[in-house]
Amino acid sequence: MTATDAPLYSSPEIYEVAFGWRLDQEIDFYEDCFRRHAQGAVRRVLEPCCGTGRLLEALSRRGYATLGYDRSGEMAAFADARLRPHGGEAHRGDMESFQADGVFDAALIPVNSIGYLLDDASGAAHLERIGAMLRAGGVYIVQLSYGGEPLEDARFGPWGNRGNGLSTTLYWGVEREDPEAKRSYQRCVVTARHGAWKRRIEEEHVLRYWTQEDFDRLVEASPLRLEAVYWDRFEPFPMEWKRYGEHGNLYHVLVRR
Repeated sequence: MTATDAPLYSSPEIYEVAFGWRLDQEIDFYEDCFRRHAQGAVRRVLEPCCGTGRLLEALSRRGYATLGYDRSGEMAAFADARLRPHGGEAHRGDMESFQADGVFDAALIPVNSIGYLLDDASGAAHLERIGAMLRAGGVYIVQLSYGGEPLEDARFGPWGNRGNGLSTTLYWGVEREDPEAKRSYQRCVVTARHGAWKRRIEEEHVLRYWTQEDFDRLVEASPLRLEAVYWDRFEPFPMEWKRYGEHGNLYHVLVRR
């Protein structure tokens, strides 16, 4: 199962609660990256794979002009309704071909969503698209996890959450990896409840098995360059270190050449 046919991504009301967490520190981090690494002021922010639009809404509330896109029509519609009152918008579109009007000062893609680009051709097409939409000196903040993390550590949950009348339990974990085929096979289980009503979504997601060599090679051939890396706790990651799966979900700051 890929992102395009996953019931989870057709259920934004459930996704919104199951994947909800406080964003204050994360938004502070993005703003700090804008100040540190973007050349010039950041006013317009783009998010591919925007999901329900949580990050963009939080940025909109801090005064940024925002635009998101998502391959799921349900997610895009949910995000658009959320962003419109704040002057933002969201559209349906895929990572390889979407083109927005105008240029952006920054873009971001968290939680390894870029992993749904399964081969070099789609990865290269995406980076070219982002490069076409970013101004010179703009930044693209990419969060991804590399392959090879011990399977007992590459798991999250079960984690409970509540909101919008729902209670949810979430589990997400890597089940197996195929480094030769560059595939990471992951399982997601979400249970949502409202009174006597209950829905369980269980599905396999196929993502790319990233290596530092593959990621850096794609970036080097793109209009972007890698400027900085950060841990998922927002502290600088030493650029001279080799990046492995055991390091978790690292943030990569790419700058438009």
